[in-house]
Amino acid sequence: GYTRSYTIYDQADSRRLVKQCLETLDKDTKRFTPAAVQSQISAAKNRLRSADEYGQMVGDYFEKTVAEVYELYDNELMRMNAMDFDDLLVRTVNVLELFPEVRARYSAAFRHVLVDEYQDTNAVQYRLLQLIAGEHRNLMVVGDDAQSIYGFRGADIRNILDFQDDFEDAEVVRLEQNYRSTQTILAAANGLISHNRGPMIKHLLTDLGEGDLVKIRELDDEHVEARFVVGEIERLVD
Repeated sequence: GYTRSYTIYDQADSRRLVKQCLETLDKDTKRFTPAAVQSQISAAKNRLRSADEYGQMVGDYFEKTVAEVYELYDNELMRMNAMDFDDLLVRTVNVLELFPEVRARYSAAFRHVLVDEYQDTNAVQYRLLQLIAGEHRNLMVVGDDAQSIYGFRGADIRNILDFQDDFEDAEVVRLEQNYRSTQTILAAANGLISHNRGPMIKHLLTDLGEGDLVKIRELDDEHVEARFVVGEIERLVD
C-alpha cells in the first residue's frame, strides 16, 4: 500500500501523531500520555503484533485505549504514506514473508550474516534474521546472555538462550578469558550471575591476578550513589 516516496517519522513526529489520535478519540492526554501510549505501540511492533493482534490481548482500560489509538495511528500512517522507525523493520519482515522471490534475492545477496550484541535483539529482528539466513544458515552471532539489559526496550533474552535449539547445527565458541578485570571481580560477578535462570554456562578467567577485594557500599538512592562515585574518583585522583 505504500509508494516509493514514503516519509519516515522520527520519534517526535510519531509522538505528535499519537497525541492527535488520542485527541481524535477524545481521550484524556494527561491520563494517557502520548509518550506512554507511543511506548506501548512501539513494544507491540517490536513483538510483531499488529493493532488487531494487540487488541485481542488487552486486559485493562489503559491497554484497551492503547489498542484504539494503535489502530487509528497505523491507519493515519498509511494514509499519509509514512512509516515510523519500528515500521522500517516490521514492513521489511512483511515483504520478505509475503514475496518468496524477494526473500530469495536478499538471502542470496547476504550469503554470510554476522549479528553482534545478539542478546539485545527483539522479536522482529529475530524474524528478519530467520528470513535472510534461514535457507543458507551461514550465520554467526556474538553475544553474552549475562549482559542482556534491554528487556525494557523489547530485547528478548530467549533469542540467545534458545539459539542452539533454533540452529541445532551451530557450533558454540565460548570466549572465557577476560582482559579487563581481576579474578576477584570475576568471581564476584560469577557469583551473582550464577543465580540467573537457565544461563549459558561459562567460566571466566584472567591473567591479571587476584587483585583487591571488592568493596560494597549500600546507598539510599541514585543521587547519593552519584555523589559517592564522584567522591571516590576525586579521592583516587588526589
